[in-house]
Amino acid sequence: MMSDERLARKSKAQFSQMKKKESVSTNFSHTKMIQQIGDRITSVANVDVPGTEWEFVIFDKSEPNAFAMPGGKVGVNSGLIELADGNEDEIAAVIGHEVAHVALRHSNKRMTQGVGVALGGIILDTAMRNKSSQDRALARGAYGVGATVGAVLPYSRSQEREADDLGLVYSAKAGYDPRASINFWKKMKNASRGRLPQFLSTHPDSGRRIEYLKSKIPYVLTIYRNAKKARGEKPNP
Repeated sequence: MMSDERLARKSKAQFSQMKKKESVSTNFSHTKMIQQIGDRITSVANVDVPGTEWEFVIFDKSEPNAFAMPGGKVGVNSGLIELADGNEDEIAAVIGHEVAHVALRHSNKRMTQGVGVALGGIILDTAMRNKSSQDRALARGAYGVGATVGAVLPYSRSQEREADDLGLVYSAKAGYDPRASINFWKKMKNASRGRLPQFLSTHPDSGRRIEYLKSKIPYVLTIYRNAKKARGEKPNP
């Protein structure tokens, strides 16, 4: 419901504000590493999103997290680098995933979905205008829960899986070992405490995600080995 160009302009402005408000890392080695990983992965991904103005920034936050915005703005928390112990293959798995979100236009699709859910609520409220205020409140509550659990959250989880798929391919083509994604998510699983059950989360359960990634390894491992040979480098055994 919004053009990619307009969404990219809005994201660029928001990202600029974020860099002013949040603490940006001054760790030169980390910044150089993230930029190098980003450059290698986006050189592969640019065929899907040509002309994207990619930017990678590290924020000084302890939470192991990363995010991507339309137009190629990618943020990485310093806590994620620490959790990965600076392992480039593991970090590349995350950056590949975030770059895939941009390539798949997930932000635009989520915005469109959000408008659709809001419109459904308006239609429901109009249809029940002659009902009692209690009945209308119950209907709105049921609609909100149903839309969230039945549509919004599963849709977000499906997007995460799509980004996992494409992200693995991107990082493998860029010459990063896709098996590192499993190591990273094992670390994330161990670091997580008191997570919501999967049906109430926008992200897949870590255990199920690990199993899914394992099922994709044979395919992307071949891509990785071919990419390393093409770069004149020896792949990990």
